[in-house]
Amino acid sequence: MGIPLRVLIIEDSEDDAFLVIRELRKGGFEPEFERVETAEAMAEAISRREWDIALSDYVLPRFNGLDALRLWRQRGFDLPFIVISGKIGEDTAVGAMKAGANDFFVKGHISRLVPAIQRELREAELRRRKREAEEALVRSELRYRRLVAAVTDYIYTVAIREGSIVGTYHGPGCTAVTGYSPEEFEENPFLWHQMIHGEDRGRVIDQARRLQTGEEIPALEHRLVHKDGSVRWVRNTIVPRYDEQGVLVAYDGLIADITGRKAAEEELRLRIAALDAAANAIVISDPDGRVIWANPAFTALTGYAVDEIIGRSLGILNSGVHGEAFYRELWETIRAGRVWRGELVNRRKDGTLYPEEQTITPVADDRGAIRHFIAIKEDVSERKRAQEALLENARLSCDMDLARQIQRSLLPAAPPAAAGVRCAGRWVPAAHVGGDYYDFFPREDGSLDMVIADVSGHSVGAALVMTEARSVIRTQARSGGSLAEIVGSLNELLYDDLTRAELFITLFYASYRPISRTLTYASAGHNPPLLFREAERHCQELDAEGLILGVRPHVSFEEREVRLEPGDLLLLYTDGITESDNGSGELFGAGRLCAILAARHGDEPEAVIDAVLAEVATFTGGRPPADDICMVVVKITTSSG
Repeated sequence: MGIPLRVLIIEDSEDDAFLVIRELRKGGFEPEFERVETAEAMAEAISRREWDIALSDYVLPRFNGLDALRLWRQRGFDLPFIVISGKIGEDTAVGAMKAGANDFFVKGHISRLVPAIQRELREAELRRRKREAEEALVRSELRYRRLVAAVTDYIYTVAIREGSIVGTYHGPGCTAVTGYSPEEFEENPFLWHQMIHGEDRGRVIDQARRLQTGEEIPALEHRLVHKDGSVRWVRNTIVPRYDEQGVLVAYDGLIADITGRKAAEEELRLRIAALDAAANAIVISDPDGRVIWANPAFTALTGYAVDEIIGRSLGILNSGVHGEAFYRELWETIRAGRVWRGELVNRRKDGTLYPEEQTITPVADDRGAIRHFIAIKEDVSERKRAQEALLENARLSCDMDLARQIQRSLLPAAPPAAAGVRCAGRWVPAAHVGGDYYDFFPREDGSLDMVIADVSGHSVGAALVMTEARSVIRTQARSGGSLAEIVGSLNELLYDDLTRAELFITLFYASYRPISRTLTYASAGHNPPLLFREAERHCQELDAEGLILGVRPHVSFEEREVRLEPGDLLLLYTDGITESDNGSGELFGAGRLCAILAARHGDEPEAVIDAVLAEVATFTGGRPPADDICMVVVKITTSSG
């Protein structure tokens, strides 16, 4: 069962909304959602029911994301609002974040959506709890006054003869405080002492002893065990009575039930301890903004010690970033009795600036006059840095997507039409871009050249080097030299750049002549391609001596040739396939490739590539590839194709 989530989707595309809901379900949510695409429909939806989050497109036919955000905030929602759009640039995204959006994503790249929603829901819950704490703090003063007003008092008398208690009288109010009736106290003169809490009995007995010696005794606060078993706090004030000889004959007492006051004091003590220990700075000021109390977190935030700020205005924190209109609106809000929430930049004692999220709550007396302001201040520097990092990551992600599109466009758009062969190629980068590459070069004499290469690594650097290598390869392919000469020229032309970049390239270059069915090839340290022989039903590796490009200049490369027959299947590949592992250290290996060729040799080249990728995915458990994958499959047909 997934986590329930009420989602309002502002989106004109049902397909895009479906993709978002599918991503939420994959992330463990069970979304209950409604899709709207106009301001009227959105207003009706948010007035009809409660929502946990809003996900909005930025551009809609009759509406836009900023208008949706304003409507969401105007209704008083302090809940996450996330923009998901396919037409949003960096400037627009920054504007949306400044306007109050919690995050944004580019359509088609929402893998971070679920973690972002989880984070924003947690922050919304923290804000809700903070508001409740603020409201509870405002209510506490009234509640404490009511507790004090509810205290019950009563008078009692204790008669003493020859130093011993002989009778007691408790007024009618005793039942409310102790649970016992006046008659029960008369029947048992020792009932009063018996109901004193065990931890306090010694102090009460000592008070009685001092009373008998004639000492003046102050009022004593102690606990009683009520008839129902509950514990009550009382204030016991005693007035002694003496006879003509100065002998104590009785004493009168006033019992005040202070249980409510004690509970209030304990709660207040805990609240003060909590405020002192709070991570956020909390400041209480008078109606003119002069500080009367601040917690230790205020010092940690601003650098001002508490005794430095008491009696002073918080205006000493002003950074000069905000104009007079900003502060005028703030004061108009709180003096009108409304809570102000906002973000501003303040200045620490050492002069450094910092961003701060602040909530100011007015506290009014019984007549409605504002007596205090309570400000809760939170340093949001880390959040700002995180937002900036998100924006930077989004920009980089867009740049990398563009780089991937450009690199993909450099690969053959479709297999060439060549006599005697059917061929296909596939490129699967491990990251946005990669260092693998393949290409086809039809020649005027009807032969077909093909190349596959692998730059070490699969980073942006590898992609840049591969782009350069592609240009050099294409130039050399038109030179008309032998394959060994072409590969040798590539090494000379690329050696300096590869050395400076600390990279190298493995490469396999082949040329097929359909008239003679001869494949000529040369290798620069590349893993040998696999040739499945139709007649013999087995694989053989095509290898040739040659050093990896970029290791050493002036290298000679071996050139070999092999005759092919109709039905033969040739697979050129990079080591991203054979070095894929299953998580236990076992590699996919060339043996599994040979088995696939044997099983699928009758299929078309595209189907063979699909089969290889499917087997690799099964072997690795569906994990993303750790290295780039590149393949070329060539199937030999009759000379007519």
